[in-house]
Amino acid sequence: MRRLKWLLGGLLALVSLWTVFFLDVEALSLVVVTSFVILAAMIWPQLPAHIPGWVWRLSVPAIVTAVVADFYFSADTLPTLIRLAILLVLYRAVSYRRKREDLQLIVLGLFLIVVAGVLTVSLGFAFLLLLFTACALGFLFAVTLIDMTDTGPRVMRPEEMREVPAWARLAWGSFFVRLRRVADWRLIGFAAGLFVLVVGFSALLFLVIPRFEVGSGFFLDKYITRKSRTGFSETIKFGEVSELVRDESVAMRVDLTDAATVHEAPYWRLIVLDEYTPQGFRMSAGLKKKLIAAERIGQNISGRKGMSATLPLVGGTWTFYLEPEVSRFLPLPGSFAALRLRDPMPVQTSKEQQLVALRSESMAMAAFQLEGVALNASIPDAGFVAQLLNPKSAAERQSYDERITLLGPIGPQNTATLNGVLREITGGSALDADTFAQRATDWLRARHSYAMASRIPAGSKDDIVKWLESNEPGFCEYFAASLTVLCRAAGHPARVVAGFHGGTLNAFENYYMVRNSNAHAWAEVFDGRGAWFRVDATPGASVSRTTKTSGAENTAQALPFEQDRSWTARMDSLRVLWYRRIVNFDARQQVKMIEDVKTFTTDAGVELRKKLEALSLRLQAWLAGPWNFSRLGKVAQLVGALGLMVWALVRAWYWSRLAWRTWQQPGHYDPVRTEAGLWLGEMAKDLEWAPEPNETIERVQGDLLRLRYGRRETWPEPREVFRRARQARRRKRKQRTD
Repeated sequence: MRRLKWLLGGLLALVSLWTVFFLDVEALSLVVVTSFVILAAMIWPQLPAHIPGWVWRLSVPAIVTAVVADFYFSADTLPTLIRLAILLVLYRAVSYRRKREDLQLIVLGLFLIVVAGVLTVSLGFAFLLLLFTACALGFLFAVTLIDMTDTGPRVMRPEEMREVPAWARLAWGSFFVRLRRVADWRLIGFAAGLFVLVVGFSALLFLVIPRFEVGSGFFLDKYITRKSRTGFSETIKFGEVSELVRDESVAMRVDLTDAATVHEAPYWRLIVLDEYTPQGFRMSAGLKKKLIAAERIGQNISGRKGMSATLPLVGGTWTFYLEPEVSRFLPLPGSFAALRLRDPMPVQTSKEQQLVALRSESMAMAAFQLEGVALNASIPDAGFVAQLLNPKSAAERQSYDERITLLGPIGPQNTATLNGVLREITGGSALDADTFAQRATDWLRARHSYAMASRIPAGSKDDIVKWLESNEPGFCEYFAASLTVLCRAAGHPARVVAGFHGGTLNAFENYYMVRNSNAHAWAEVFDGRGAWFRVDATPGASVSRTTKTSGAENTAQALPFEQDRSWTARMDSLRVLWYRRIVNFDARQQVKMIEDVKTFTTDAGVELRKKLEALSLRLQAWLAGPWNFSRLGKVAQLVGALGLMVWALVRAWYWSRLAWRTWQQPGHYDPVRTEAGLWLGEMAKDLEWAPEPNETIERVQGDLLRLRYGRRETWPEPREVFRRARQARRRKRKQRTD
């Protein structure tokens, strides 16, 4: 077991040292040299016994001196502490250890692990952490088993380092053969399986509740073209939104400081799709260029100018936790006064379209806050009328042509079908945008029912036109696209908007859970006077401007704040607790924390060095002053006072330790018998070195035996016996040296 403990202790020391490679400190060469020394001691465990005894005695003072000098000349404090830990790990790893030294080795290794864990997010470090955990568990297991049978002292003395233990004389081949014979492989297999299970479960939790972007650790990630997990990108084909409704996973969570003021199911607006194609709607190239041109690196984004009395503010502060790969567009429940991102990043904005987008989809959780939110169903766009009535030059139209919001299916067959539908809706009358949207919605709901799946009839016309003239049921995207096409055919600009609608309230942490099954599409129609208003033609939803009912996708959902008390919601609340308290600690904030720690430690080190330099100058000036008998007397008094203080501290430590041992083992601990036992061990070593009869040692040994095992009334004077024992040992060591 001691051989196994030595092997595991060396591995534990090596793994903890290798974590320094992930830190940007000037200690890499020291780690390399230290690793080679520890590896040599692991392979040849008898090497430490060949080191002179004075080296072991001076090791700790030398380390302290080196660290003080390093601290004095180094500009940073943290690298100095890391180098100190490396030297201490080396000292403990290559020296023979008992239980206390073994525990010190674990603590020193943990210090390096913790420092590296705080200052790095590398996947390589995660592997070393698992390896360190396995070595530490096995090491503690071996230490515990040895401690159950070891009745000797708990601390290894420097003079004991000169002797090669019996376990260190064995060859590694015989060790592994014996280990194979005595090992219970069923127990080892069970322990290994349990360890793998715990690690796997922890890794699963780590992935389910992400702390940082794991994908950033792979260099190929930048070459992979990603698609939004929800399908909310610049192009949405017919059927893509319907696929999402079958997904019950949570897409985002919204924390409101005043949820009681929200009385309607919000429309979480993500993306505007203004260009029609036979396969569906998409964001036009001109609108994309406008977003790219407006890209800025920022953290705070302003929304509405001032606070309108006609827009009641609801919800207080809205905090969004958007799951990875949902969309690069941020979900907005309405207009807002201010938007605040978690960190400064490239952001694309369009106030006319009421859009906010990141440069790329986040592979980690994205968090942002909204203040001054109003759930308005219309979006002001006063400049659209002028742009629509005053055509631009051909070059400007290539950038963006607002008239694209009037284009729909082309071709004589498509036009004839649309005109026929328009006659049924209007009866030949000219209707304003609001009235036409109401009648077109009624016509669609009377002709088509809602269904989770739809079938497009065969034919040469556009898909949306074929669905309009059929009686097939449809999904929200079909109703939104059909209403948009009909409005455009009637001369009213319109566009499709995609996002989410509704959600459920988590009853345990009081936040909105919006699932992928809440994915929805609706239309926005221009009123001809300066604003776009929302029209939701899907059966079960309200039609225009104000929303009174909910359930765009699920008509059974009657209340916008339906509470979820299931076990799934209880588990999901733990994720929000994580987001609220931990998830903001990402790599950028780690860098900031590193800089803060570095600044603090550097400033503290500079200040301490200034004080030491001032003290050194004062000492030099004092030493350079004139010396006389009076001054020598003061120095002698000072030295005597310091010596007396040191002696008092040593005695206080001794008596406090004695009192502690007596309190721990009442009636069993006797300091005289304990010290006599230690001296008996020393005398036995001297007799082994000089087996010939020695009258002095034998006489001292007899007195020590009476102190150790005899009755108190037969004891000689303990102090005198211990004094003679010290003298005898000193003479023996002198003879050995000679």
